[in-house]
Amino acid sequence: MEETQLLLDDVVQPEEIQRYRAVYEKAAEAKQLTDQNKFSFAYCLVRSKVKSDVRYGLQLLRELYDGTRNDDAKRDYLYYLALGNARLNEYETALKFLDAILLIQPGNHQAKNLKEEITRRMTREGYVGMGIAVGAGALLVGGLTAAALALLKK
Repeated sequence: MEETQLLLDDVVQPEEIQRYRAVYEKAAEAKQLTDQNKFSFAYCLVRSKVKSDVRYGLQLLRELYDGTRNDDAKRDYLYYLALGNARLNEYETALKFLDAILLIQPGNHQAKNLKEEITRRMTREGYVGMGIAVGAGALLVGGLTAAALALLKK
């Protein structure tokens, strides 16, 4: 489980993204782009701090997924699509990708672990979000009560 947390929180340095981008663009320019070049660049991008990089990485992964008939490759692409969406806090989308893996491979520990971690984060962030909403609601009610009391005293 700790490994999954580290994977979700791993951030690639901008220099590494540039290095992979250069390899990807050079191969594309020479019309020698392979699925491995594309995947390496996409995987690098989904670990970026920059959301637009993550989204571009997801786009490349989707293209790879759509372009292969290899079931093992499809499973890997689905996993990294889930990872990238989770990094964008698009948890429901991430869970759909993981459920697709688990439908075919119910014993896939990697997908199970990522699903558990995403569910844990959803729960934690949901409670945090609810706590903020409850706190804001309490402040509003308290403010309205104080205003009403002030009016009654006049």
